[in-house]
Amino acid sequence: MADSHDLWIFAYGSLMWRPGFPFEETVHAKLTGWRRSFCIYSRYHRGSPCRPGLVLGLDRGGVCEGIAFRVSPKAAHETLEYLRERE
Repeated sequence: MADSHDLWIFAYGSLMWRPGFPFEETVHAKLTGWRRSFCIYSRYHRGSPCRPGLVLGLDRGGVCEGIAFRVSPKAAHETLEYLRERE
């Protein structure tokens, strides 16, 4: 049985400008207790397998402002698959 609730996606980086999934609405959002930080090593988006580069992620402390996207229940599963692949 499919979930009948909307899915909310918090975006704080490139996802704000290029979400790549269908959404019903957007609202300004503030995530308290988390901040943007170069805290994730990546060999795909920056760096190489031998020398990974840092990319933005969420780290504890502070406040992060962004956008919350409301995704319909019909599009929720496909959206989560897309985000898992992208991020």
